[in-house]
Amino acid sequence: MTAVPSAWDEFCLIGITNDGGSEVQFAALTEDITAMDFGEKDIEGVANLKGGRITKFTPMTDESVTLKVYPVDVKLDGNGVAQWFHPQSTDDTDSPALVKNTKEREKHRVVILLSTNLPASAGTLPQTGAPAYRIQIANAYVTRYVPSFDGKIYSAEMTIKWVPFTKDGTGNKYEESTDGTVLLPAAGTSATAIYA
Repeated sequence: MTAVPSAWDEFCLIGITNDGGSEVQFAALTEDITAMDFGEKDIEGVANLKGGRITKFTPMTDESVTLKVYPVDVKLDGNGVAQWFHPQSTDDTDSPALVKNTKEREKHRVVILLSTNLPASAGTLPQTGAPAYRIQIANAYVTRYVPSFDGKIYSAEMTIKWVPFTKDGTGNKYEESTDGTVLLPAAGTSATAIYA
């Protein structure tokens, strides 16, 4: 068994599944996850007539993660991201592929896996005896897609955003870890529930 590292760095696996689709893998450098905003649970002080203060809770804000990706086509096969932002009525897997701007939005599931021994995909079980840290997100939407030639190579920043809870109050994000003595359960496959 490998010891839990002092910090998670360098490599991780990212799996994204659109509603009704299969998990697509994005092998990533952790530095290419340019922003992780897991919301705020802010408070506000309200003055009372005695001069005291009462704590007022404000609802938790929305959460998001921003990834730097390197698209080489427009397909949903892990080489492109345009169809994640502009879902087509039918996924275009042909060549040439065409992605039109659409008003459509599609729910996604995101799995980010860090481990001392990464498996073949983010949604599969980490290796036996390997410490791991996993973030699972459901009911997420691709809200931003900004291509550029930053660093003289074609890349894009893609932001995936979600509300912290479903309408019934169930969390849309789980964070899990193991020291490797017990495996994490297999990740879910549904875009609308964590373990479904």
